[in-house]
Amino acid sequence: MTNEEIKKLCENKERELLDKYFGNLVQEAVDCTETIGQYTKDLPLTIGTEYQTFLEGVWKNHAPEELKNTPMVLEETKLRELMTEGEFERVDVAYKDALEQTLWERITKTNHEDVTYYKGLLKDYTRNLLWLMRMDFLEEITNEHIKNKAFEE
Repeated sequence: MTNEEIKKLCENKERELLDKYFGNLVQEAVDCTETIGQYTKDLPLTIGTEYQTFLEGVWKNHAPEELKNTPMVLEETKLRELMTEGEFERVDVAYKDALEQTLWERITKTNHEDVTYYKGLLKDYTRNLLWLMRMDFLEEITNEHIKNKAFEE
């Protein structure tokens, strides 16, 4: 499998996971959902774990010959902490706003605005997490360092 095919495979899996876990947020916003439902703050970690399992399978089947029998090593945790620290703080604040329904929001049934905003931030955070994992993985499997190329997307 070529490096480009591996990259496409990873991108397709990311889209699949985002669709699976986030569905159609636009429709949910139109439906004016007042609660967060299954969109808990740990959802990105759940999705990240599923994506890592997928990447380990790709590694097992397509790692460079000299690394075939070595475990896949991702530095994603350090990258995530550096690049998404402030982003997760915004998710946390939005999460608290979405959970808290003021008296006015209960009367006017407008908490869905906070819920929709939170879900959007959570999806963006998850998308960025998967992107970081993909970049780290591609660096390992293709032996091409991230450089500036990663930031061209």
